[in-house]
Amino acid sequence: MPFRWFPASAAAQLDLLDIERIVAAAERIFRTVPWTIDGPEEFMDQLRQFGCEVEGRKVRFTAGAADQTLQLIREYREKNKAKQMAAGEKKAAAPQVTAFTHGQAMWCADPITNTLRPATKKDLAEWCRVVNNISEIVDRTHPTFLPQDAPPGTREFHAFVTILLNSDKPYRVSAYSKAILKYWVEALTIYYGTRAKAIENIGCPAKVWVNTPFTICREVIEAAMELRRLTGKPLAIGSIPCAGIATPVTPAGALALTTAEVLGMNAIALAVDGKVLGWSASPICFDFKSGIHTEWGPETILLQTAVSHIAAYLFGTIPRVQATSMVAAQVPGEQSMAERAFGFGMAFLGGVRRFGVGCLAFSDVASLVQLMLDMELVSAMNKLAEGFTVDAETLAEELIKEVAPKGADFAATDHTLRHFRQVQWFPELMDRRLATAYMKDPLTMLERAKSKALHLREKAPNLCPLDEEQKEELTKLLAVADRELG
Repeated sequence: MPFRWFPASAAAQLDLLDIERIVAAAERIFRTVPWTIDGPEEFMDQLRQFGCEVEGRKVRFTAGAADQTLQLIREYREKNKAKQMAAGEKKAAAPQVTAFTHGQAMWCADPITNTLRPATKKDLAEWCRVVNNISEIVDRTHPTFLPQDAPPGTREFHAFVTILLNSDKPYRVSAYSKAILKYWVEALTIYYGTRAKAIENIGCPAKVWVNTPFTICREVIEAAMELRRLTGKPLAIGSIPCAGIATPVTPAGALALTTAEVLGMNAIALAVDGKVLGWSASPICFDFKSGIHTEWGPETILLQTAVSHIAAYLFGTIPRVQATSMVAAQVPGEQSMAERAFGFGMAFLGGVRRFGVGCLAFSDVASLVQLMLDMELVSAMNKLAEGFTVDAETLAEELIKEVAPKGADFAATDHTLRHFRQVQWFPELMDRRLATAYMKDPLTMLERAKSKALHLREKAPNLCPLDEEQKEELTKLLAVADRELG
């Protein structure tokens, strides 16, 4: 059997007594603190029918609603434990390392000047073509760029249409208003040919985002409820609590409030859809030095690793050492690679085999050059994840007996010729030459990444499958959206 990596979840442990104290505090907060929800009447009625007290925008989870929620979570946990353990270990043991792109960047780190400027539709189109031609990138969870040369009211729809016109298939862009969702359906109807197929493939562009602490605005509820009506799929609900601003600054306090919010989100999911939601919050921290939220750093890794243990306790999932794909650096360079290597390394040892690439400044910036640098790390981790095989051929016992007495001459053997390409990793951007060789051709990793990014930007083909008539229809639809909502 080949050498394999397995997740080192036991390398980080939140004490069971501490988990129980945090969850107990969260349950008391859940039962006591009201939510502020500006929902449409249909939504508020479903909360009332679940047993919540609703007075205007204030919603309280009564003893009956809270007890029912906690009981159903316990039942979910017991059913989920065995299934998650089996699925989680199988997934963690898989050797393939893959990447995904993400983010909703307003800024582009220019690949030529390495300075920041507003992101454009052209940046997004080039991004689509480059990403489509990198086989290790298997998913795109967000558009990466939100083009700033599009009208504010239809910016996300411009991003979506740009993706349709420059990609092999539709990829997710989040929609933040009910009014714009109809254009998603119309665009996908043009793409797929029928409205039914469009709705079937619309995915989850609209989500109920909770503004911590315990607040939901009308616009996100209306959009998510409209998507639910269109597709018949349950609501997606989530939050990104910021410790120090939206929660107490102490990790224990942040975890207590975040857990209470998760319990509330599960109560809402049960009220609307009759289903347990599971864990649905990803806490981050506030940096009091720079005055900004931070999604990278030891404090965030501690908080998110602790969250994974609380989620396991409540919902029967598998705890993991958590490390984010985010970095704080604004442009590609020493800081971006130090942060990325640290985060990727921690995540890999925690069992992660899927990594977000290409974004900087907590997804406010994206960069083709950073994408090239990140993919070099993904390549290295893929080689690491492969491990190695022990058998008669690889042991090379007879070869050792033959060659070793003559000295260090294994490089000249057929055995080395047969195997060196499989067992070695050959970096494309990193430099492993002698210093004397470097001095003759002193290119840095950053310079190589820039050259590769510019080449791909120029040469990567557009894999969009649409014909010219469909493209023209999408362009016309975009103009209509701009007139009505832009």
